[in-house]
Amino acid sequence: MTAFPLVRFAAAVLLLGSVSLADAPAAKPAVEKDQATLDKEFAAKLTNVKLVGSFTMGEGEPRKDSYTILRAARGEGDEWVITAKIEYKGLALPLEMKLPVKWAGDTPVISLTNKVIPGFGTFTARVMFYGDEYAGTWSGGNHGGLMWGKIVKIADEPAKTK
Repeated sequence: MTAFPLVRFAAAVLLLGSVSLADAPAAKPAVEKDQATLDKEFAAKLTNVKLVGSFTMGEGEPRKDSYTILRAARGEGDEWVITAKIEYKGLALPLEMKLPVKWAGDTPVISLTNKVIPGFGTFTARVMFYGDEYAGTWSGGNHGGLMWGKIVKIADEPAKTK
């Protein structure tokens, strides 16, 4: 038994692969966006939305999770003002948080290190947003884990009649 059929097969695969690659249209280069445009898109992406997904605590099973974000606005330097609706003990109150956002190219990343969230504790997190998804790591006190999910726009509520 010789290796010739295997060599011939490999050559045919390479030849067909190169032909199909040569015939494929060239990929369009990504359009570079300036920081003002990226900021505007991120503010729109995180205004009037729910982050709907899952999180883990250590090596445990994923748990369902959701966060309502009412507004995101650029602040000073790397700081963003995120207003979230926090549900706690039967109440739903808006909480305004000043959070640092770093950029990895066109991808915003909330980057907290030992940040005190009044009434909730001290947290470290890295949460990135891309397209209509988010993912990251988090820790608070002696626990932490992963988080991920979808960014879902909240439909405008119908006007209330008096």
